[in-house]
Amino acid sequence: MKNLELNYLDSLLESGYVRVPRKVLNDLYGSDAEEQLIAHVYLFLFSRSYFATGTVIRDNKQLTCHRGQVICSQAELAAKFNLSPWRVRGVLNILKQRYLIEVENIKGISHIGMLYYDSIAGKPRQEDPSEGGSGKKRHKERETEASNTTFSLKGHILDFMNND
Repeated sequence: MKNLELNYLDSLLESGYVRVPRKVLNDLYGSDAEEQLIAHVYLFLFSRSYFATGTVIRDNKQLTCHRGQVICSQAELAAKFNLSPWRVRGVLNILKQRYLIEVENIKGISHIGMLYYDSIAGKPRQEDPSEGGSGKKRHKERETEASNTTFSLKGHILDFMNND
């Protein structure tokens, strides 16, 4: 039994990590059923989004799925959450209005992009050998990215994130 527990711990430590905004967690565990559903769908989409560009086979077609993107049908989401397709579209529209996702429908398949994916999931680290491992360049990139994101979203997502 102990070996099984250690295997689980090993797989947990080796899996990817995501920073989850506290607002999303508060909504997920809060008392408002509508906000719980929105948070649940958002986290599901985020957990299914590709960390690196790859391919998906749908209807015998090979599609490119980019970093921070999920390719699925709204019918699949409806089945996953036991919702009507109409209700799924409503939740996706709320996430779009909150500037959390973008959706492009191509022949019945939704290409759902997680906006600000790199800020939340963490941009893949690419250190310059001349830095000597100090990470100063990446630190500066994070400061610039955070600054740009903060100012471009000031009237939109910050209100959403700070609204408890």
